[in-house]
This record gives sequence, C-alpha cells and structure tokens, in this order.
Amino acid sequence: MDEAKAAGKKLAVCSAATKSSVILSLENLIGMERFQGLDCFLAGDDVKEKKPDPSIYLTAAQRLGVAEKNCLVVEDSVIGLQAATGAGMSCVITYTASTVDQDFQDATAVYPELSNVRLIDLEKLLENVVVAS
Repeated sequence: MDEAKAAGKKLAVCSAATKSSVILSLENLIGMERFQGLDCFLAGDDVKEKKPDPSIYLTAAQRLGVAEKNCLVVEDSVIGLQAATGAGMSCVITYTASTVDQDFQDATAVYPELSNVRLIDLEKLLENVVVAS
C-alpha cells in the first residue's frame, strides 16, 4: 500500500461490510494515517447492491477518475472476484483460511499473502492482461 501510494497510484477500499465496522477494522489494520490517505473509501451502505454486483467498484473508479480497465482489485473471495471482473477490472486474490478452496480461475493472480509482492510485480501482471470489451 505504501509503495503504491508513494508511486502516485490512487488507492481505494471497497468493502461490503458496514461503514462503521470497516472503519474500525482499517484503523486497527493499517492505522489512521494510511486510512486517511486513501483516495476513496466505500462500504456496503454506500451502494444499493452488494458484491458480487460490481457497483461498488464502478463507483470507486468513477470517484477516482480512473477507467475500469486501469484498476487492479485485491480481493479475498470469489464473490469479490466476481464483482471486480464484472466491473471490467483485473483482480488479484489473496485468500484466507475460509476462502482458500474457492474457485479463483478468473483471477489475474492468486497469492497466499501479499507481503512479498511488490508494485512492480503487479504492474508486470497487468501488462499481460487483455481486457475483453
């Protein structure tokens, strides 16, 4: 996250959970400074339809002023993957213990964790992605 922000990339968090619970989680996980540094933050109560509907990602792209094909989503579930790909975005999966057995065949890449994945690695992945229109 810090590497992407330092490189001038726009960052958003889009969660299906309620805004209050996501804020509490993010403040604990990434800290207040990183949370306040997000360019866009959307929660389930900001959109009419929940994932796998793509509206939360489409709304974020619009607010960021970024074309969907230029977005990379990091998700942890097949429902999130469906929302991202439904929005026309590439999606990288970092699975959890409860989602490890889900079918992530439509993902651009699947990682058990992202701690050793650098921004350049993700940019190289996207160079090889062809978005169907």
